[in-house]
Amino acid sequence: MANPMKKAITALNRKLSEMGRTYFDSIPTTDISALLVAAGFRPLEDGIYCGSTGECHENIGAGAWFRMQWYKMGSGRYEITAYVS
Repeated sequence: MANPMKKAITALNRKLSEMGRTYFDSIPTTDISALLVAAGFRPLEDGIYCGSTGECHENIGAGAWFRMQWYKMGSGRYEITAYVS
C-alpha cells in the first residue's frame, strides 16, 4: 500500500520545482504557503524572508520538513529552490 504522505510530498515537490523555474520580484511566501496548505501541511511561519541570500528550514507537520534557499540576482529578482522531505 502506498504511503499517502509520500504521495502528497512528491506532488508538492513537483509544484515547488515548477515554481523554481521562475524569477520573482520578492520571495513568494504567500504562494508557497498556499501550496503547502493545499497539500495538507502547515503554512510557512510568519517571518521576514529577505536579504541577498538566505535559507529557511521549517517543520510543516507530520515529520515533514520544508527547505528553501533564495538568491537575489543582480537584476533584483529572486531565484528560489524549495522542497519538502
